[in-house]
This record gives sequence, structure tokens and C-alpha cells, in this order.
Amino acid sequence: DIFNRGSFDKKDDPFIFGVASAAYQIEGGRGRGLNVWDGFTHRYPEKGGPDLLNGDIACDSYRLWQKDVDVMAELGVNAYRFSLAWSRIIPRGKRSRGVNKDGIKYYSDLIDALLERNITPFVTIFHWDLPQTLQDEYEGFLDREIIKDFKDYADLCFEEFGDRVKHWITINQLYTVPTRGYALGTDAPGRCSPWVDKKCYGGDSATEPYIVAHNQLLAHATVVDHYRKNYAYQKGKIGPVMITRWFLPYDDTQASKDATE
Repeated sequence: DIFNRGSFDKKDDPFIFGVASAAYQIEGGRGRGLNVWDGFTHRYPEKGGPDLLNGDIACDSYRLWQKDVDVMAELGVNAYRFSLAWSRIIPRGKRSRGVNKDGIKYYSDLIDALLERNITPFVTIFHWDLPQTLQDEYEGFLDREIIKDFKDYADLCFEEFGDRVKHWITINQLYTVPTRGYALGTDAPGRCSPWVDKKCYGGDSATEPYIVAHNQLLAHATVVDHYRKNYAYQKGKIGPVMITRWFLPYDDTQASKDATE
């Protein structure tokens, strides 16, 4: 038997039973500009996991998204959290350089299809896949220029999708890019100190993670403030997603119980 919402559904139950994805992990590279994960997985294929895969094709959801929606409907989910690929909407990073109308249409069609199936979209504006052009020009979140570019990108998203999207996520897991991307070099863009990993193309694990974290918070706050001041009429909610961990005692000893606190 397939597990779905009907397995535990009750009338008027407010519980959100949903699924989630990230653009780079599922869409494939068709029809978008390069992002930092393209550069990272091709530069360091060994860091992509034992299968050495990248997002060039992935699940090809850019082409097969209707089937994704069909599967969600079959599961009976009432929410789908997905991310927008910045480089699909604005291939060259800055809004002033042009907007990809095909990218806008792709996400607009997806949102419409979800709503037709009574699936609420929860939309992540940034899930780590910064356009490669912005990384090349000023090292992305290491420079405060990112704040304006992120605001311009988010503003376009609110303009195009805000009439239907009422749940916005500014940045996914703010902890991850500073630590894994700039302290350890295990995630894109792959920066760290040589003493951490000599393969990193540059970086300073003692300072850059804090700069990136600070600029992420500033970018997040700027976009939230902009949304609340200029798009309140859309009556949506906006915030970040934080990463958390849940620990269970190894055994029934008091020491193990204390360690979980």
C-alpha cells in the first residue's frame, strides 16, 4: 500500500503533509545559466559523493515537472517546498542584465499546477545555487554587493509569483554555506584555508565564514523588510529556514541522557 495523507488524515486537520526539493538537485541544467554548484561539481567531482554525479541532468524535472506534480497528487500531499534557481530566472546574476522569460514561465506553470491540485507552494528564493557570474565577479556573499543583487532578484520573484505564493523562504539553512562552502570547502563554492584542504581554490577558514554569514543575514533582513513594506498586500509570510539536529540518548544511562541536552 502506498503511504499517503489518507493514511492518517482527519477532517479539518491542519497538519501539513508535504515534500521538498532543491532546484539544483532535480531540475537539470537545461535552460539556465551556470551556478556555483555547476562549477564546484565539475572542479571537484570527488566531493560530489561516491557516484561522482552533478546537476547537469539530475532528475530532469525542468522537462518532467508535470509527472512530479502527478506523483505528489497521488501521495496526497498538501504542500510542496521547492526552490527557484536564481540562474534560471536571471542567468547572468544581475536583474539589469536581463530576465529569462522561459524560466519565469517554468515556475509560473509549476505553481499553477500545484494550486490546481490543492498543493500549497512553499518557495525558497535561495538554496545555495548562486549564479557563477556573481561568484566570479566579487566572490558572492563575501561582498556586500550581493545584498542589492539578492534584493533585486527577490523583488522579481515577488512581482511574478507573489499573487499565488504565500509562503516564502529567503535562504535555506543559513548555517550551511558559511561552514561547508567557506570553512570546510566541502560544498560550493569550495573555499577554505590550505590547512583545511589544499584543493580549495582560495579562502580563509578563520574569517570568510563569518563574513559570509553576516552578509547572508543582511541580505535576508533586507529582503524581508522589502517584502513587508512593498508587498504586504499579497498577504504572504516570509522567513528563513534554519538547520536543526535532534539527538537521542545512546543508552539508558544518565550520562547519555545528559549528553543529548
